[in-house]
Amino acid sequence: MRQLFLIDGSSLLSTSFFGSLPRPYFTAKTNEEKSQALQKVLRTSSGIPTNAVLTMTKILLNLGSKFSPSHFAVAWDVSRDTFRRKLYPAYKGHRGEIPDELATQFSLMQELLHSMGVAQFKWEEFEADDILGTLSRKFDCELPVTILTKDQDALQLIREGTRVWLHTSKAKEYMERFGFTPKTYPVLNGFFEFTTHTFREVYQLEPIQMVDKKALEGDTSDNIPGVYGVGEKAVIPLLREFGTVEALYERIENLNPNELVEMKAFMKELGIARPPLSYLLKEPSEDGQLAGKDAAMLSKRLATIVTDIPYLDSVQLKDIEWSLNHEAMTQKFAELEFKGMAAG
Repeated sequence: MRQLFLIDGSSLLSTSFFGSLPRPYFTAKTNEEKSQALQKVLRTSSGIPTNAVLTMTKILLNLGSKFSPSHFAVAWDVSRDTFRRKLYPAYKGHRGEIPDELATQFSLMQELLHSMGVAQFKWEEFEADDILGTLSRKFDCELPVTILTKDQDALQLIREGTRVWLHTSKAKEYMERFGFTPKTYPVLNGFFEFTTHTFREVYQLEPIQMVDKKALEGDTSDNIPGVYGVGEKAVIPLLREFGTVEALYERIENLNPNELVEMKAFMKELGIARPPLSYLLKEPSEDGQLAGKDAAMLSKRLATIVTDIPYLDSVQLKDIEWSLNHEAMTQKFAELEFKGMAAG
């Protein structure tokens, strides 16, 4: 079928790693117990961890076999020191180091994909999301695009030609909500397909408003600050009414005291029990805390996926065709000791 699958490689490899860990890892009470559990992950006879690589490879081959995409590409995160870290040094600053058993498998997976003939993209100043965003915008007018990831940031990319298969623990719940069944639902297990329709039903917003949502309420997973004191109960009604963060501030800035009282009453009419005007209009503090508007604008910049990476200008559809090198793939499987794996 003529369609393009875009894979968040870093996301899928991490999901594959943790999804195939032995149970004792998750019940471990000490770092020593975790280390002992990690020793039990699938390895080659020489001791190289391969559990994540094997799991991700099975997913990708299943994807190719089940959906027969005409085009395919994988994007990778390379460094946390992207342009976002330059804008906000604390961006993703709370994340710990990943286990060595996972870290070593990134290059291994990339080598395997290279031997398979799968197109891959990575740059230090950009995240995988930015690559996915640029490629989807570049090609979704020519053929349908499906993005696979566990990162909710990618939901902002949804439009008529682009959908997102989100790996989420709520996949089953969402399927039941929309009346989908495993037998009739054409999506990989553990993923839920977000389209413009399903996104609107779940989030009560337009997909592009995901960036404004994060601008106001922040995102703890990426350490995006948002506006202190503003939560989802206020964010959804505000964005449904005003559309964007910019439009919201254009309406609430420079109000006189009487107008502020009226605006607070109006927000209550929108269903916001405790209108967050004081937080939204907060001035910068002596301890370095950003003003409400400054925090919102910075957070929106951090949350916005780049869709025009210049390095990708020259990429053409012929460069990302799904055409596996079966001979090289079989040889690589043997090197990795993937017993029972067929190149297909």
